[in-house]
Amino acid sequence: MKKIITLLIICIAINAEADYWTQKTNFPGVGLRGSFSFAIGNKGYLGCGWDNAFIMHNEFWEYDPITNAWTQKATFGGVSRWLSTGLSIGNKGYVGLGKDSTYANLNDFWEYDPTTNIWTQKATFGGGSRCGAVGFSIRDRGYIGTGGGISNDLWQYDPTSNTWMQKSNLLGVSRLEANSFVIGDNAYIIAGIIGANTFASDCWEYNSISDTWSQKANLPSATRCDAASFAICNKGYFGTGDGGSGASLKDFWQYDPLINVWTQKANYGGGITDEPAFFSIGNKGYIGLGNDNNPTNVFFEYTPDSACTTGIEELTTTSFTIYPNPTKTFAVISWDNRLEKKNVEIKVFDTNGKIVFIQQYQTTTSNIKLPTAYLPTGIYFVQVSEGENKVVRKMVVE
Repeated sequence: MKKIITLLIICIAINAEADYWTQKTNFPGVGLRGSFSFAIGNKGYLGCGWDNAFIMHNEFWEYDPITNAWTQKATFGGVSRWLSTGLSIGNKGYVGLGKDSTYANLNDFWEYDPTTNIWTQKATFGGGSRCGAVGFSIRDRGYIGTGGGISNDLWQYDPTSNTWMQKSNLLGVSRLEANSFVIGDNAYIIAGIIGANTFASDCWEYNSISDTWSQKANLPSATRCDAASFAICNKGYFGTGDGGSGASLKDFWQYDPLINVWTQKANYGGGITDEPAFFSIGNKGYIGLGNDNNPTNVFFEYTPDSACTTGIEELTTTSFTIYPNPTKTFAVISWDNRLEKKNVEIKVFDTNGKIVFIQQYQTTTSNIKLPTAYLPTGIYFVQVSEGENKVVRKMVVE
């Protein structure tokens, strides 16, 4: 019991010190705004955008949070652009749309394979040419919507068949340069431009299972566009952006879908900015670049005040380990169950809180072999449950 109380005190102390920004290695290129960005596994990626001289770029970079280092990768396959849309599906990245150097809207769509470092052009976006669209993925499908000449449509991309299918339109006002994040099987679209010099602060939830929309609590702050957003575990995060009249913002907010409430968090560490690059990896968020009167190359890491395991107790009778970790094809879950016959449930969550594996066991063994070859590279959380007791460990799949 003393061990458990000590652990809880440590956890409380850690959480009390969280909700902060840490400056990381600056982006090596020139300052850029309007870049695309996404994460694949435990790496972040960003590319394109335009600089202080209004020159469009097509460089593409990888960020490794473990080494805090940037590596330049294969140049983006399409033409240089700005306000394009990036997302990842499984272990591939996808980029399309945006404005080219003549400020014409684009409709091409490209796939990036980090294993081969190769870009491949895919089927043209089904909704036509546009910029400032939101992009996200749920399960094994990608989604792009809104944007363009102010739209409210939503399109689903199937990477297996390389085809687009139109889904239900956003129920809210048509918009461009909005933001999105995904929690479980639901996506959330927030704010954006809804008319001439008119911005929004509303939030809409898209249920990918029922293909339906429902309105959620508005962001309790300034209307805006061109902000940053990502999800960490079962919470959404949103902030910065263009508040209108040339006023960039630095406030930052957390959304809890269970109680439909926004909570203000620590202001973005890089100061006021709009059109930044952003993504999340594991239980950390990242925002960088963007426009602070001039395009910048700063880069910051966000540590939330609640990790994925908040509220989950340690097993009082169990010592639990995972090996090898990192893993590739399988991992062994090992614990001391004192040779009793017990009902054990194992769940594996991805970083969005979605269950990707669940299995129940009635066993006296202290080792269970967990298959991992089918999982995309990245960070996962393994939960072992014995009755009401639960314990969670982080697992990395390479």
